[in-house]
Amino acid sequence: MLRLFGPGVNKSEPLDRREMLRIGALGMSGVTLPSLLSSPTLASPSSTLNLPSFGKAKNCIVLFLSGGPSQLDTFDPKPDAPDDVRGDFGTIETALPGVRFSEHLPLAAKLMDRAVVIRSVTHSSPGHADGGYIMFTGYQYDGSGAEANFMNRNDHPHIGAALAKISPGPGPMVPFVLVPRRLDAGSGRRAGQWGGRLGGRFDPLQTGGNPNDDDFKLEHLPLVANRPAEVFQRRKRLIDQVNSQVKYLEDTAVARALSQNQEKALDVIASEAVRRAVDLSSEDPDARAKYGRNLFGQSVLLGRRMLDAGARLVQATWLRSQGKKGYAWDSHWENFDSLREDLIPPFDFALNALVTDLEERGQLDETLIVVAGEIGRTPRVTLKTTGREHWSNCFSVMLLGGGIKGGQVYGTSDKIAGYPDSNPVTPADLMATIYHCLGVDPHTMILDQIDRPMRLSEGQPVRALI
Repeated sequence: MLRLFGPGVNKSEPLDRREMLRIGALGMSGVTLPSLLSSPTLASPSSTLNLPSFGKAKNCIVLFLSGGPSQLDTFDPKPDAPDDVRGDFGTIETALPGVRFSEHLPLAAKLMDRAVVIRSVTHSSPGHADGGYIMFTGYQYDGSGAEANFMNRNDHPHIGAALAKISPGPGPMVPFVLVPRRLDAGSGRRAGQWGGRLGGRFDPLQTGGNPNDDDFKLEHLPLVANRPAEVFQRRKRLIDQVNSQVKYLEDTAVARALSQNQEKALDVIASEAVRRAVDLSSEDPDARAKYGRNLFGQSVLLGRRMLDAGARLVQATWLRSQGKKGYAWDSHWENFDSLREDLIPPFDFALNALVTDLEERGQLDETLIVVAGEIGRTPRVTLKTTGREHWSNCFSVMLLGGGIKGGQVYGTSDKIAGYPDSNPVTPADLMATIYHCLGVDPHTMILDQIDRPMRLSEGQPVRALI
């Protein structure tokens, strides 16, 4: 780790090779911070979409409910269906007349006059890994479902990585952040969660750790959140020392690799905005409690703070380590007990706190919120286990803020929420809509790290939502 917190440096002392390598690497979860912060070319919105205007969202936060929440037991209940479809839960009215949610989503129901629920999302990848891939990237996974458990540099990039390349935002925080970390499967690391074919410079920052810990600190930056600001002024001495070694810089190959990006990396580390973002201990205890003192709730809070620090896209992911059942939203057994006790209430609290905070700060119109999982669940309950199995043919996604035309349900499912009945939406269409809301032409062509062309999305923005 670069010695930013040690005693002051002496400009007259030459830097040794090890220190130069530290300056040049500033690693974050296997990725160099300078490469993440290099300045890509911005995209110019085109007129080919024939839409009235591009969105006004400055950033996006994805609440990813890994495992796949049941559409019937959350946003698309079917109270008139048979018992083995309807399930155990009753329904409640939402703020949008005529639209009902599960009885266990009272706070989300009050947001429906500002939200869109798409009840007709559909794709053909019912596994967790391949389903996650298409929801992260908008592209079908090329290999088998088992292969999708392993990240590969031929992967399509996560939408956050693509944004980091084409429209990274002003910073100072890196453009793409995962809170608290990526989804793994056994020894595998699921495909589609990183820069993929764009290369390591566009991989996400993973905060690591458990944001619910009272003493939480960011794991993957050489940064101690609670250090006084004066400590970080020592970076200037370090930079001055580097600049003073003119002959050394001219003669040393390692030193010649330094660039303005290295200094920018130090700026990130020293940024007051970044230090505030990662220091959850400085947050008002009541504000933390509003999000829920649990892993997911505090991940959402940390994600919002990362947006404040300048991240372009943050994904707050529900991990399997939260909840008594230990399977996240993958409710193959005891579906109703798990949803009632472990899953829906923490999500409901966190979503409501996020929307309330953004509204009070005047930031909801410039922040796109996406609530999604990789799949849905089967319409019929498996009676032996009282569970629902994997189902990707039809499920729900919620959008709020960021220029979305709220107060509507888009698309309908059939009588048992098994297949779209009207206006099906593919993950490619969802990605195109998100890009559009963020001011990026989803049909922009970009080059990967070996100059192969690829389109950001093959889908179309959903016009009715924008």
